[in-house]
Amino acid sequence: MTHYYQTFEGVVLSTRPYKEKDMLIKIFTKEYGKRMFFARNVRSPKNPLKLMSFPFVRGTFIGHINADGLSFVNEADALTFPKRAQTGILVNAYATYLCHLTDASMEDQQVDERLFQLLYDALEQLEQTEFPAIIANIFELQLLPKFGAPVTLSSCVICGADKGPLDFSVYYHGMLCSRHFEKDPRRLHWSARTAAMIQRLSRVHYHQIQSIRVQPATILGIRQAIDDLYEEYVGLHLKSKSFIDQLLAFDHPLIPPRTHDRTTEKN
Repeated sequence: MTHYYQTFEGVVLSTRPYKEKDMLIKIFTKEYGKRMFFARNVRSPKNPLKLMSFPFVRGTFIGHINADGLSFVNEADALTFPKRAQTGILVNAYATYLCHLTDASMEDQQVDERLFQLLYDALEQLEQTEFPAIIANIFELQLLPKFGAPVTLSSCVICGADKGPLDFSVYYHGMLCSRHFEKDPRRLHWSARTAAMIQRLSRVHYHQIQSIRVQPATILGIRQAIDDLYEEYVGLHLKSKSFIDQLLAFDHPLIPPRTHDRTTEKN
């Protein structure tokens, strides 16, 4: 077994108590991918590492990286504690969902700096915005290629047009412009506003966001469109996503609950 003693950036995806004061902490590291770490006595009230035992914490860690089995985390520095994600039920739900979605999209020890930065930035944005659903939508859309979904959301798959009304075609695995709508009468018939927002969110960078102003009806349209994409191309049903759906249904009781029948729920 090869041991390394390294400093690495990481995002805490999840935690699990182990014995009385120890903990297993799953960290998505920038340098070594997703790994499970053992943290000794981290649940002790006076342990200076207690802060890293919370999900969504981001920062710099020092520990032993093992090629197989558990790795070990010994020190942490410059940690960012997600106050809103720990205290607000809706922000917590979205942060949990994004971490579970990240976990499901990759194998252990798989290094993916782009995904690491995407998750890092998404969790940071969740601490600042009043529209956590939009932050999650950006993440969901830009994570689709990680699941092998062969979709084109930025322009028409026939002619490349990226202006004017667009709609999504499952048959063509991408957007169609209005000149080519007749090629697929069974396209998803997204509203023009929903299609335009999906197009925009699929390519925006979090650091480009200065403010978000979206009407509730538009947010719901985006959510339903992305649900359709995930149902068609991913087929992954996470309990953390179901919880968000329950929260949305509570706020919008006229929207019928979505049902899933193809994949067993995980996480």
